[in-house]
Amino acid sequence: MDEDPFKRAAEEFRRSLQEHAQRMREEMEQARERMQSAMDRMRAEVERARADFQRQMEEARQRMKPGRAPLDELLRAGRPSPKRRRPRRKPPGGAPVPVKPRPNPTPFTDGAEAPVD
Repeated sequence: MDEDPFKRAAEEFRRSLQEHAQRMREEMEQARERMQSAMDRMRAEVERARADFQRQMEEARQRMKPGRAPLDELLRAGRPSPKRRRPRRKPPGGAPVPVKPRPNPTPFTDGAEAPVD
């Protein structure tokens, strides 16, 4: 028995650890690629939204130039119609709601403290 009885088990354990590490590296690389692709898609979407916003702002600037459209017309376009006004609230005043007065506690005599329950 010159050979160590645990040598084969140790080699098998090292091999399984190496295989596990390789699988984990591959899974991490795949996850990184998925994240990178999702980030690229979101970056492109943000750029499209930014370009659309810039285009809308430029159109608004063009409309605001003198001689294009009167300012009153532009302001009225953003205002809600008078048909959809909120109902008026009640006017201030009226009788207040009756409230029972709070009792005033009487202090203990001779500096005594409250009993602990």
